[in-house]
Amino acid sequence: MPRRADLSDTYCPVGRSAELLGDRAVLLILRDLFFGRRRFEAIASNTGLGPQLVSARLKLLESEGVIERHAYQDNPPRHEYRLTDKGKDLFGVLYAMRGWAERWAYAEGETGDGPAMRYIHRACGTDVGTAMVCPGCGTPLGYGDLKGEPSPALRAEQAARAG
Repeated sequence: MPRRADLSDTYCPVGRSAELLGDRAVLLILRDLFFGRRRFEAIASNTGLGPQLVSARLKLLESEGVIERHAYQDNPPRHEYRLTDKGKDLFGVLYAMRGWAERWAYAEGETGDGPAMRYIHRACGTDVGTAMVCPGCGTPLGYGDLKGEPSPALRAEQAARAG
């Protein structure tokens, strides 16, 4: 397999971003952190990624300053992972990817009646669709502003993955 080019020192902002975000495991872990999953077991279970891969990517995200590790139990030692401001700033990237996928990545009716993930603006209760600005109140949407409601198809997939 060809070796991947190292883009960590490029001046191209897309290349520099792709160095971290071009990894599927990183994106799935970030998605779970945005949904409030903070513990290793929950992240591994929901993403379907192996424990070594989850561990390696959490260490990478921590070393990049995207997440912080916090102890929640001493004996045995257990940690949870929280997004830093740098990590929270990635919300728009994943939200834009979600919007693109809702528009282009599914066959007609594949996710049931509506989107795979429906988002409601917490402040005003409006279903925002794939908008980046709330159509109800005009507020730009960011980290923590939305409540997600998975479609029945997505909910069944998540339940099956959780075992």
